Amino acid sequence: MKYYQATVTTTSEFADTLSVLLIELGSEGVTVNDYEDVKKVLSEHKWDYADGSLFVGGEDVFVSGYYPENTDFSDLHEKLNALRSMKVINAGTLELELKKIDSADYENEWKKYYKPIELERIAIVPQWLKYDGDKIQVRINPGMAFGTGSHETTKLCLEFLEKTDVCGKRCADVGCGSGILGAAALKLGAEYCFMADIDSQAVEAAKNNCELNKVLSRTCIAEGSLSETADEKYSVILANITADVLISLRNAFFANLLNGGSLIMSGIIHSRACDVKSAFSELFELAEEKSDGEWRGMLWRKVCDRCNK
Repeated sequence: MKYYQATVTTTSEFADTLSVLLIELGSEGVTVNDYEDVKKVLSEHKWDYADGSLFVGGEDVFVSGYYPENTDFSDLHEKLNALRSMKVINAGTLELELKKIDSADYENEWKKYYKPIELERIAIVPQWLKYDGDKIQVRINPGMAFGTGSHETTKLCLEFLEKTDVCGKRCADVGCGSGILGAAALKLGAEYCFMADIDSQAVEAAKNNCELNKVLSRTCIAEGSLSETADEKYSVILANITADVLISLRNAFFANLLNGGSLIMSGIIHSRACDVKSAFSELFELAEEKSDGEWRGMLWRKVCDRCNK
């Protein structure tokens, strides 16, 4: 089977936004070639040897999406043209290159970009890689559903989760995507995790990844929103979705979170952080806030003195 690799030239600043755009238009995965990342790694570590090819780079960043052979790229052309006309955005040239590749080459190509991601207590490990570390493994088979552990928003949620006592508790992963957050909660000792997503492909990916981690028997994975599908209260709710959706779910989070429970959220760009805090501070207490790149993560508590609001 043939695929198209659609590569857009952009900047480090705009790479995340462009990655989301390509996924929204149906990309079956995204890769980012950013020389700034290489320079950052080289500046933070001492190397006995580094391949000379690592030092060849420039200011351009290349974001690639992968699409079926019969894809109509007119929507992508239209959106790129619209972005080019917005002169205030530092998005680079946004030149598009389409390259037809064999599916076998595609599978091998995108797998090269996945490595184990080690956090304080857990390691996110792609299914096909061996891991010899001593951290709790959460295995992931990246597919079309969002959530591989590499994105800043996912890591922010995982960092909060690692510090939250979930042992023997019942959790929920809202907008679960690949199911990585729910699976991580279960591997950290949660008794049960309810997962929900409005995307049927995400629901299937979450089931597959929970089965991969041998935690499927302790889950319920439903297609739909939290208010439509949840029928109990949880000690911990995880939500890695956009600011507007988070705000729209505020009351549902409150209704489905136990008193004293934790609400872990991310997917919030810096410019929307004040909106989110304004909405949630009416019902929850902000325990901690963290940033990574362009994104914010927040840890909220449902405290008893606010339960009657």
